[in-house]
Amino acid sequence: MDEKETLYPFGWKDKIGYMTGDVGCNLVLSMANSYLLVFYTKVMGVSAAIIGTIFMLARFVDAFTDVTVGRLVDTRTDKRGERFRPWIAYFSVPLVISSCLMYNYLLANAAMTWKIVYLIVTYILFGSVFYTAVNIPYGAMSAVITNDPQERSSLSTWRNIGANVGGLLLGILIPLIVYVTDEDGNQVASGPRFFWLAVVLGILALGALLWCHRWSIERIRLKNKTEDSGKENRSLRVILDLFHDKTLLLNFGYSIFIYAAMQVFMTFNQYMFLDYFGNTTMSGIASIVMFAGTMLAAPFATKFGAKYGKKEVSVVGLALSTGSYLLMFLLRVDSILLYFVGIFVAFFGVGLMSMICFALTNDCIDNHYLETGVRAEGTVYAVNSFLRKMAAAVCNGLGGWGLAVIGYQELAAVQTESVRQNLYTLSVGLNLLCFALTLLFLILFPLNKKKIDENTRKLAELNAKE
Repeated sequence: MDEKETLYPFGWKDKIGYMTGDVGCNLVLSMANSYLLVFYTKVMGVSAAIIGTIFMLARFVDAFTDVTVGRLVDTRTDKRGERFRPWIAYFSVPLVISSCLMYNYLLANAAMTWKIVYLIVTYILFGSVFYTAVNIPYGAMSAVITNDPQERSSLSTWRNIGANVGGLLLGILIPLIVYVTDEDGNQVASGPRFFWLAVVLGILALGALLWCHRWSIERIRLKNKTEDSGKENRSLRVILDLFHDKTLLLNFGYSIFIYAAMQVFMTFNQYMFLDYFGNTTMSGIASIVMFAGTMLAAPFATKFGAKYGKKEVSVVGLALSTGSYLLMFLLRVDSILLYFVGIFVAFFGVGLMSMICFALTNDCIDNHYLETGVRAEGTVYAVNSFLRKMAAAVCNGLGGWGLAVIGYQELAAVQTESVRQNLYTLSVGLNLLCFALTLLFLILFPLNKKKIDENTRKLAELNAKE
């Protein structure tokens, strides 16, 4: 590993530039994860169970595309010696175009078969091809922006701030824009508004991704592995080695379930306020409450993570999240105010973990390198990305199947009382399960502060020798 071409010291420019990458990714991804199910049920009239099945089946495509991109990133550099930035530049435009195409309301009156085929094609192009080609290199790039543990923690914090900024914009704006009032005074989804909002968000996402590309620096230049021979070139062997690494397996585990918890919240948030509380305007406030809880945790996560350890702080945070949702599940709150208090406490706990979780992944990559002698940044992020997208698909699938099981009527303006109560159980119960499983994986995770400090010293010695 060679280090060279540092144009300026690590600082605010790196943090802001890296943050904008997650803003861009989440403007399109969060809309798809939170509202594509709503769009296809409420506007296109497709069964929620069918959509959930499509979301699940698309993940089998990801098993190939994610790993392929990860291995390409790990083994190839461009003429300038850069490995990650070129992917962001080349695939941002196709990503935005494919995002907009998913919300083609003009097919609302088409035959059901054509609507389903169109959903499959556009969803795979968006999530399995173009999002993969941008997000995996973006995620892995943090490992070569700096090798300092504290600087990596700050990148992780700013990345999560970017993700939450994107989520906040969507949470506030979308419910105010995509719903209109019908002649009977009921709030219904508008197809044209979905499409034009997707176009506006796509333009904003493109600007953010190109900004990330412009301000990011690959300070640590990795060798082009196509020039090497031996173990690192055998892609299947590298991937299998990851699944023999207990630390990485536990990292994958808690990453899956914390991501699943976020997806459950975003998937059911619209249905909770549309059908349980009967107030879609307040769903935007819920997003603000979630954002406020997560952001309030940011300074504590970075400071306490450096002092007490990233794992240790994460365990405390997820204990808060699990406890909050357990109380909401048992009490079955029907007050919006109490619901807001519950999600504020829960996402403050999530913030304590999520602000430093990407730094923990980099620590896992370093630990894997020390144990095997193989650097696999792109492959680790590819597997992590695949598993997180699988979790999102499972959540969307469970959402679609769950709505079908409880008797949810897609085109009905008002749901029955039984459906309302079952919707609460489904939404809060799934979040509780995800938080509890995340906490379990974190407790078992072996990279505590002592171990990470030890690995940092070993890496410094190796870098000095190289």
